[in-house]
Amino acid sequence: MNEPAIAALVSARLCHDLISPIGAIGNGLELLQMSDGRAGAAELGLISESLGTALARLRFYRVAFGPADTEARQSFDEARQITDAMFHGRFGVDWAETGDGAMPRAVAQLAYLAILCFERSLPMGGAVRVAATTGAVELAAEGCRVAAPADLWLHVVSGARVAEPRPDNVQFLLLRHAMAARGYRAERRFSETAAALRLIAPAVSRAIPA
Repeated sequence: MNEPAIAALVSARLCHDLISPIGAIGNGLELLQMSDGRAGAAELGLISESLGTALARLRFYRVAFGPADTEARQSFDEARQITDAMFHGRFGVDWAETGDGAMPRAVAQLAYLAILCFERSLPMGGAVRVAATTGAVELAAEGCRVAAPADLWLHVVSGARVAEPRPDNVQFLLLRHAMAARGYRAERRFSETAAALRLIAPAVSRAIPA
């Protein structure tokens, strides 16, 4: 799939995911106008919550979908703040700190895209453990229902053609593209109740344990 087509899918995904919180902010402002500007707790709460949701998504997507500066780094504390704001409820992300407490921005991008792929593969939610280093990015989830879309994960691992690329699965295409650009390869292991993924840098060869 060519880059303009992928860019169009990303644009559609951003519009879809941001229209809801932005629309809710508009609803809150409309309620304020109807009350002659007398702000009530409900109206302010709606605006504040919706603004927080929109900002969380923008911060996450800036890393996942934006350019990855090879010199920039992101701390695990910042990554934790971003994913905690982005995901809450049934789906959650837990970061394992490694090394000096930070990771290259390019590695963070791989991790963020893989997190989106896991979210798509855990329809009932779950807790995803992420470990990211210069050599590998590892994600694991256990004790949850796994419904991994086979064709999309085959694309991540081997580059196989995706029959129906859509905005809601563009993260799989972007993950494959980012991996190929940096020479990474992927190993995955899924069962009905557990999922594991390892994105391996060119110089690393250790496999996921059976």
